[in-house]
Amino acid sequence: MRPMEDQSDKSKKKLKVGKDSVVMGDISGEVGDGSVVIGPTDANGNVILNSSMAIGRGAFAGPGSIAIGAGAGAGSEILMVLNQLDRIVQNSGDQDLIKNFTSFCIALKNPNQNKSGLLDLWEAVKISATLNGSITLIQKVTQWLALIPM
Repeated sequence: MRPMEDQSDKSKKKLKVGKDSVVMGDISGEVGDGSVVIGPTDANGNVILNSSMAIGRGAFAGPGSIAIGAGAGAGSEILMVLNQLDRIVQNSGDQDLIKNFTSFCIALKNPNQNKSGLLDLWEAVKISATLNGSITLIQKVTQWLALIPM
């Protein structure tokens, strides 16, 4: 005959969360650095996300949107503008412009990036981006960058 187990111990879940991690819902176990884990949020095991939210390091979401993961973005006009600009830059074949724009996009995803460094990278993109269709996009990004606090 086995001794009776203490059922109260089973109901206590252990959770170890790494640096810059996000955990939502009913989760146990170990979550590594920079991870996003979303478990059931209701008693039926469903995940219910019913409002705008950005989940993860450097994530951003516009009105009515949900972005999940490090550097994820959704529902933001600036994201659409940057994607359009990326297509123009990649199709240009201009290696300096491609390098500058890639460096700028990487810096945008870095939550520790300071504004002055970001503006320096953007100036390098603006100087070489005189391609057809890019002027309006560059103006939109420049206006958006002006809104970032120092």
